[in-house]
Amino acid sequence: MKTLVKISSLLIFTSVLFMACQKETSFEQGSSTASVGSLSVDASGNCLGAVVSGTYFKDTAIKASNYVDVSVQVDTIGSYVISSDTVNGYYFKATGSFTTTGAQPVRLIGGGKPLAAGTNIFTVKYNGTFCEFSVTVTAAAGGGSSAFTITCTGATPVGTYVAGTALTAANTITLNVNVTNTGSWSVTTAPAVNGIIFSGTGTFALTGAQTIVLTGSGTPTAAGTNTYTVTGGTGTCTFQCTVTTSAPPDYFPRTTYSNWSYNESDGINSDTSLYKVISQTKTIGSNTYNIFMYTYDAIGQGFDTLGYYRKAGSDYFEWNDMSIYTPLDNPYWMEINFLKDNQPVSTTWTSSQFSGPITQSGTTTNYTLRWEFTILQQNVTVTVGSTSYANTIKVKQELKVLQGTNWVLAYYLENYYARDKGLIKQYWFDDTGASIYTQDIRRPPVIY
Repeated sequence: MKTLVKISSLLIFTSVLFMACQKETSFEQGSSTASVGSLSVDASGNCLGAVVSGTYFKDTAIKASNYVDVSVQVDTIGSYVISSDTVNGYYFKATGSFTTTGAQPVRLIGGGKPLAAGTNIFTVKYNGTFCEFSVTVTAAAGGGSSAFTITCTGATPVGTYVAGTALTAANTITLNVNVTNTGSWSVTTAPAVNGIIFSGTGTFALTGAQTIVLTGSGTPTAAGTNTYTVTGGTGTCTFQCTVTTSAPPDYFPRTTYSNWSYNESDGINSDTSLYKVISQTKTIGSNTYNIFMYTYDAIGQGFDTLGYYRKAGSDYFEWNDMSIYTPLDNPYWMEINFLKDNQPVSTTWTSSQFSGPITQSGTTTNYTLRWEFTILQQNVTVTVGSTSYANTIKVKQELKVLQGTNWVLAYYLENYYARDKGLIKQYWFDDTGASIYTQDIRRPPVIY
């Protein structure tokens, strides 16, 4: 058994040394006082939940009412500068400090003066991430205000409203209006109710009965039905919006284009790594898996497949070759259930057994192995670097070998999974408890 343990440890060290030879695509770490986070975007790269306020006219200077609300996922509190490029003579920018983490709306204030009519596309940048939104400039300089009344009767919000989930451009409500004088219009439900605001702007070119569309922004904080008061034009009206309970937690996100990086070390060599989820999936039997890719710095071989992952209820599964983790002579592909996110501390479970030949010093012996899992901590806060991750589950993952009638430890891992962030820390130990490999999150995940 000790010989097998030594070979297992040697295999791990060889893998770590291989990984330690590589260099990651550069990501800025920022200063100790700067916040860390990412802009929220949809699959097309648009700013998630972006709401443009105010009217925009050619040759008319931007006013205080000209601003854009965007959604930001804050991972580490601190100062921030979020700005767009300058397009057609005007721009948007916000500065300040984040005092809490999580999804938050940020208001970018406009500046400058539109030089021409048309639709302009702005690129917003923050902490190495970017997204886009569009603004329409009209030719009517000066932009006189319209006169109209609004009716909320029968109005029902469109889209999904889930506690803790940021709204997107799909969250809208359509209202009936009666226009008595053409011109620009601006309608809102501000201030926010349950973290949500509906607002919209535009120009009425005709009088009479028409409809306007308000877009929701923000993140609802609790489930329930709330009443929103619409202001704009003559008088006010109200409508209701129902928010459902939060979606099931996800401790190992697998959405396409998500990406993150780690600092890794075997105690002698250290390096950084980059991971991402690609759009292709893999179907094995009746199960569909997301494909994770990774790359390291020193070898520069580009991205390679890390493994295949799926979730079913509160269970998380990996399909991979067990000979990567053990000294088995031949590949042995199987699925393991590596995490259960709804179980209390001390919950244990095991993988299926797997067997195969292992050659040592010219002698080949068939061994039987299995993985054993134990939840050591549940819903705790874990700090990695300067970032604290709440709602973290710590899982002990042990590789054991059948010796007679006993299962004997070969080596083990301690894995830390944070809600909506995935694996933030992983430590490897030999059978004596000596550390042989560490992996700490370097850049918090950008989850799409």
